[in-house]
This record gives sequence, structure tokens and C-alpha cells, in this order.
Amino acid sequence: MLTKEQKHEQSLELRDGLTDVTTLFLLENEGLNVNDVNVLRSQVRKMEATYKVVKNTVVRLAVEGTEMEGITPFLSGPKVLAYTSGDGVALAKVLKTFIKDHPELSFKHAYLEGQILEAKDAVKVADMPSRDELIGRLLQMLQSPMRRLAVALNAPLQQFASVIAQLADKGEEAQEPQEAEETPEAVEAQEPQEAEETPEAVETQEPEEAEEAPEAVEAQEPQETPEAPKAEEVQESQEDQEKQESQES
Repeated sequence: MLTKEQKHEQSLELRDGLTDVTTLFLLENEGLNVNDVNVLRSQVRKMEATYKVVKNTVVRLAVEGTEMEGITPFLSGPKVLAYTSGDGVALAKVLKTFIKDHPELSFKHAYLEGQILEAKDAVKVADMPSRDELIGRLLQMLQSPMRRLAVALNAPLQQFASVIAQLADKGEEAQEPQEAEETPEAVEAQEPQEAEETPEAVETQEPEEAEEAPEAVEAQEPQETPEAPKAEEVQESQEDQEKQESQES
């Protein structure tokens, strides 16, 4: 028999162990031997869970004033606890598999995320997909682009930022061809300007030179014409000189 102080100490220890627990199964043991209990305890421990044989009075003290207090009315007879703060479905599957070969153990009630379940509902928890199975299904869904986007939009901020970063990288890759196209356009824009400037300069200079040459010729021709004596006048002057010489002689 446990003393009152011992029960109180065990209840405080159990209360601390149940602080973060999300799933607890209340089982009835009607004759499991020590070896079977040790095998089951080892299997439960692999699921990061706990299998514990505790006095009902200790359990009552431990859950008093907590959300698990709803299991108190069912604490009678040889009861044991199996609980976890991790994957409750995985724990239920281990218990159900073990019970198939060891009918001395059976589901009675369960505490799941704040709710008290009857024995038949506690067994159904084992038929639900485990966390690993749900993750596998989710990965299959993510293979579809549209579903992947929908899940990403509903994901936490850190995952959403990662998707935005990937989209940004794709945007930078799409801008690179545009930069390559800008170079030919710039060259085309410069070439016509250089080609147009040269003809205009030549055209403006050629007419000016062509007009200056005729004006210079016209200015010189009137000056040269009076300087050259006409052939008829020269002959007449020679004839007049000959006549004068003949008269004088």
C-alpha cells in the first residue's frame, strides 16, 4: 500500500509528464504477464510515447483540474495509461496490433486533443492515417503545379517567402533576353544618324563652290577684252602710217 505522501509525489510526477500530452489511451489489463508488458512498453517507447501502470487514485490526483479530468469516472479496475505528445495515431496503431495477439488488453477510453472518446472511437483512431502517411499524401499532391501553389499560399510565411524567391529568380532569367535585344536597337538608332550627317555636309559645300567659280570667271572676262587690240584696227593704223610716209616722201 502506498502512503498518502507517496501517492501525492507520484501524482505530481505524473502531472508533469502529462503537461504536453495531446493523446492518452486508458486501457484495461486483465492478465498480461510481465514479459508481455515489457514487450509492449518497448514498442510504445519507439513511438516516443509512454506506457505506464499507475494506481487509479494517483491518476485522479494528477488529472484533477486539467482537460484530462474527464477520464476520472472511468478509473476503476486494473487500468493502465499509454500517452504521447507526438503522433497519437501511430501510438494507437501499435496498441491495436498488440491487442490482436493479446486480448487481455483492451481499449476503454481515450483523450484526444481535449476530447474524451469512448472505447469504439478510441479504436477508430488507429484506423486513421498516421502523420507520416499524411506527409506522403501531401508530397503527392505537391507534384501538381496548381496544388503546389495553393498549398504554398496557405503555408507559413517562411515557406511562402521561399516560393516568392524562386519566382523572382525566374523573373531575372526572363529579363536577360530583353537586355540582349537592346544592343542591336541602340546600334540601329546610331547608324542612320551618322549616315545622314555626311551627305548634308557635302551637299551644302558643293553648291557654294560651284557658284563661286562662274562669278570669278565673269569678273575677269570684261577686263581682258579691252586689253587685247583688234586685228582690223592694227591693219588700219599700219595703212595710215604708210600713206603718211608716202606723202612726206
